[in-house]
Amino acid sequence: MINKVRNRIVFKQARFVLVISLLLGFVFTSLQLFLDLTQERKQLVADVDRVINSHKETAILAIYNLNKGQAFQLTKTLISLPEIYQAFLVDDFGEVLAESRRLPLSNNYLVILGEALFKIPEKVETPLQINGVEHRVAKLVINFDSAYISSAFAQRAITNLVFSLIYNLVLLTVLILLFYRYLSRPIMSISHWVEQLRQGNVIKKLPYTEADEIGDLVSSFASVWQERNQVAEQLYETVQELSKSEHFSRSLMDNAGDAMFLCKPDSEIVQVNLQAAQSLGGDKEQLLGKKLSCFSTRYTETSLMTLFDSFKAQKIVEFEDQQQGLGGAGGPIEARGIKLELHNQSYILIMARDISARKETERQIHKLAFYDALTELPNRRLFIDRLDSALQIHRSNANYGAVLYLDLDRFKTINDSLGHSVGDVLLRQIAERLTDILPDKSTCSRFGGDEFVVLLPQVATQAELSSEIVANIAVEILEKLGAPFDACGHTLYCTASIGIAMFPKQSENSGDILRCADTALYRVKALGRNGFQFFDPEMQSSAMQRLDVEKGLHQALENDEFELVFQPQVKRNGQMIGVEALIRWNHPDKGVLMPGDFISIAEDSGQIIEVGKWVLSNALQQLKDWISAGLPEGFKRLAVNVSPIQFMQVDFVDHLVTKMEELQVPGNMLELEITENTLVNNFDIASSKMKLLKLQGVSFSIDDFGTGYSSLRYLQYLPLDILKIDRSFIINLRLDSDEAAIIDVIIATADRLGLTVIAEGVETLEECQALQAMGCFCYQGYYFSKPIAAKALYDTWCKAA
Repeated sequence: MINKVRNRIVFKQARFVLVISLLLGFVFTSLQLFLDLTQERKQLVADVDRVINSHKETAILAIYNLNKGQAFQLTKTLISLPEIYQAFLVDDFGEVLAESRRLPLSNNYLVILGEALFKIPEKVETPLQINGVEHRVAKLVINFDSAYISSAFAQRAITNLVFSLIYNLVLLTVLILLFYRYLSRPIMSISHWVEQLRQGNVIKKLPYTEADEIGDLVSSFASVWQERNQVAEQLYETVQELSKSEHFSRSLMDNAGDAMFLCKPDSEIVQVNLQAAQSLGGDKEQLLGKKLSCFSTRYTETSLMTLFDSFKAQKIVEFEDQQQGLGGAGGPIEARGIKLELHNQSYILIMARDISARKETERQIHKLAFYDALTELPNRRLFIDRLDSALQIHRSNANYGAVLYLDLDRFKTINDSLGHSVGDVLLRQIAERLTDILPDKSTCSRFGGDEFVVLLPQVATQAELSSEIVANIAVEILEKLGAPFDACGHTLYCTASIGIAMFPKQSENSGDILRCADTALYRVKALGRNGFQFFDPEMQSSAMQRLDVEKGLHQALENDEFELVFQPQVKRNGQMIGVEALIRWNHPDKGVLMPGDFISIAEDSGQIIEVGKWVLSNALQQLKDWISAGLPEGFKRLAVNVSPIQFMQVDFVDHLVTKMEELQVPGNMLELEITENTLVNNFDIASSKMKLLKLQGVSFSIDDFGTGYSSLRYLQYLPLDILKIDRSFIINLRLDSDEAAIIDVIIATADRLGLTVIAEGVETLEECQALQAMGCFCYQGYYFSKPIAAKALYDTWCKAA
């Protein structure tokens, strides 16, 4: 009820008039007060000047004659004025000649308000010049009663404000009554009249007939209302006729075989037929008002609006979509859309048809055309298409790929003896095993019969590494196929022959690659089956050698085929300062293998971790034995090479520290040789590991310094002790050679950083003398000693001692 009253025009007008009248009253009253205040101040200044001037001569005469009675009479006369409550005369010697005063008016809130506006000074001092006395001046001092002066003005100002407020309230009341009489009450009558008309009541008498604006409004509304009733009756008759034709159209729409959606341009559904509701799994009422994009998995609301914007009137547009029903189920549809104009409003009519059966037929046709019916692997046609695509890609990059041509050994015997049904089961199981073995992005195809072809589109960027990876895959295929099969209750054993062709080459196409792989396959069959061959003999040889080494590494640790030899590190006087532990492999077939023959393969296969642990463990054990037997004077440490892969293992530090504590080997007797790549590629991790081991006393040297991507950063920030100059700089060293300049820089850098320099691979006296001339005094190489067994090395120590 309160809100209804507040919304009345009369209330709004009264509120508006009140605010405006109060605002204007305050502004004009404030202006009047300001003018009065200004005039009052001027009058006060004039009165003060008049009082002082009228008594100035009397004051001068009283001071001149030192007439205290006259002076007292003067001051008493001054304080009789209500504005002044104290007055006194001061002679030209500064003595008070006479003084009079009375109590000033007590302060109240009117006085405080007046003082704030008036800003009256507390006193006025008037200088008095005495005749004949030029250097001294007397004065008349008057203290004003500011309370009296301010209170009069404040009372007058408050009276003006109160009368202004009363005036505004009276004016507001009169205006509210006038507004209600001539505006609000007529409008309320008209509103009631309109409500009666809306409810269907016929009222012939108008609610307001005065000849003014409101009367004109009522008269015009009555005419419009009458015309509207006439039009409504005509429209009702028209709607009745249209409903008959609309019922006919709706019957046609509901019985149509296609789903039909009538949408706004923003994809909001305004009408659907029965087929549309059934296809989406709901009722019509559930679909109306929703966005058509809610039932599409391909189109968003924005993309669907963009599609509708491209429609032209009376032109059918066809498109496909993936329908999604209210329950989540759906399928592919083929849709046709057309733009319509109805009652000056644009609409989009969509007719959709389920094409799930057609898509399934197309899928089946594609499967029959590109896949093997028995194994469901890609057939020859799809394989060649993918091989052509891989060749096209490989011509623009440096990757290698491979094709493996498989033929099952003696499969015809199984087919002939057990029947084709058992053979088909075996083929399906072989297809499953091949699919499980092969890496992602590879293609395994059945060309027919017992022939399978594998495409490895991207193996690696290096030829040797690619051939090794492919060889490993071929070995795994042979191992998996060599396991027994269970086909229809029969335990069957099946082997395979594999021919391998690597690609690309400039002259190769898919046909050439398949012929090369087939040729390699026949070579395997000629050699006894159950194996693989590369078409390229060099790749075959390299891959087989690496594969033999990789296989042999597994057995080497188990059969204790590794051994350590030690090469001394000496000073220029020949005194031994340390030894480096070097690994050798006593291969059962190939004899003694040097580290260069197997370390890189061990790193690629990950076996370097176990090999490195073996080296560290045996080197520390040998060091303990030497310490127990007694070390020669000047011997500092045992150096051990550590692979970057081994050094970056999470448990490397813990494993090494545990081993040293177990054998009770002091850390200052151990030197770890690491390569530059270990530092450059993993600086932060390597740095933290080195600092932890440095706390145990372990020293570090850079092996083969100068051959990698040398960075002086790790020389400055890492706890290094030794730089080892690589053998490549030492061979045939002369003082005037380029290598000598490089060695000079290395030696100068090491001296500046406090590092020891050891030259590796010193084999001649000339090389040793050149190094001495350049300031290098520690050496290692065949000129002093070859790597020898631990016992022989210790015997050499004893003889030297």
